[in-house]
Amino acid sequence: MKLLISIFLVIALNSLAQAKPAVQLSINPEQISAKADKFYYYNFGHVAVNFRERADIYLRNTGDENLEVKGIYILGSAYWAWSNCPNRLGPNQVCRTTVEFRPWHDGYFAGRLRFAFPVDNIYVDLYGWGRRR
Repeated sequence: MKLLISIFLVIALNSLAQAKPAVQLSINPEQISAKADKFYYYNFGHVAVNFRERADIYLRNTGDENLEVKGIYILGSAYWAWSNCPNRLGPNQVCRTTVEFRPWHDGYFAGRLRFAFPVDNIYVDLYGWGRRR
């Protein structure tokens, strides 16, 4: 059973030259928890070895100015990500990043997804366990 649970994060980017754009981050499906201001985590739970589980992460510009996205990075041996986020996210524009967990052996796996902005970052720490069927 998958529940739609969203965490919304609104941050102000410090910039003297322009209005402070705000960002909203929502992650679904379940098992998401906030750790601190710009840090989140997602637990994929137990996934059979050589199978996969996916989570979609949505980024929305809630400000009035374009938001510069410097990059989206994934770390971790069992994690893959792909995104449709442009370099500049217009006001109220949404983009999606899909993270996939594919354990290749029994045991614990950790990773991290990073959204890089000119001043700040948003981090999503990723966790999961591979298990034999």
